[in-house]
Amino acid sequence: MITNMHKPIMVKEVSSYLDNDKELSILDCTFGGGGHTLSFLELGHRVTAIDEDLKAQEIAKEFRSKFNKFNFYKINFKDFEKIDDDCVKNKFDFILLDLGFSSNQLDDVQIGISFKENSKLNMNYLNSGLTAYDIINNYSEKDLSRIFADYGEIKQSLRLAKFIVRTRQNQSIDSNFDLIEVLRESGVNFRSKKIHFATQAFQALRIECNKELENLNIFLEKIYNYLNKDGILAIISFHSLEDRIVKNYLKSNSFNKDNFKNQLNWGFEILTKKPITPNQIEIKDNPRSRSSKLRVGRFVN
Repeated sequence: MITNMHKPIMVKEVSSYLDNDKELSILDCTFGGGGHTLSFLELGHRVTAIDEDLKAQEIAKEFRSKFNKFNFYKINFKDFEKIDDDCVKNKFDFILLDLGFSSNQLDDVQIGISFKENSKLNMNYLNSGLTAYDIINNYSEKDLSRIFADYGEIKQSLRLAKFIVRTRQNQSIDSNFDLIEVLRESGVNFRSKKIHFATQAFQALRIECNKELENLNIFLEKIYNYLNKDGILAIISFHSLEDRIVKNYLKSNSFNKDNFKNQLNWGFEILTKKPITPNQIEIKDNPRSRSSKLRVGRFVN
């Protein structure tokens, strides 16, 4: 029994795109708690998994002791091609990228992504490098406005940035709860009453800290080089910015009726005309899955 198991999103939906009549070579680009990898291994496939999260590395040690068709590498998904040469040289039949944070990361007070518990402003999932504290207390009004507009889709981003700059002149904004109070007092009209009013701002800071969209674009630029013919690329996203990038990538590199849209003699047959979303049973069982979307393409060359 693997301990500390994170609930993976849409396991059945992802697995439905596997050819279980033969052993597949699978790359799990975001191992996390190992939920998807476990389902692949139990179906008899060979899995190479990558992740740079410390808790993911601990869980991977358990997998290594239990499964002989499992390899793990400590690396960010954007740098997947740097893993063992023989591994990437042989390419993969199925590549999964799950862009969600694991339950371990979401619940980790040190990372501080949650609104529910107070912690020092961080949001960097590796606990190193740029933090939300650095951004809130040091970024210029212009840069704050940019990230809130681009990554949080906050319409009144400049108003929010001005208020933060004025507030920090009197005292630093140190914690999650400090920031939530600043957002509450800013007078900004946030997007929806269905979600916590701080969601957009927290999302913007998290994306900036972890270079989430930049890393996704880097990954997509080269992933086709590592798929076998008819190989499957499956990507689970968790907000509209990620989903838009994935959707546009598959669309701009689509294959249709013997034509490659990118005119590069390779492309993807889009297998999900509309993104797949979790059913109501899964959402009830795992509310964190509610915003997830799965898009899938088959590599053609």
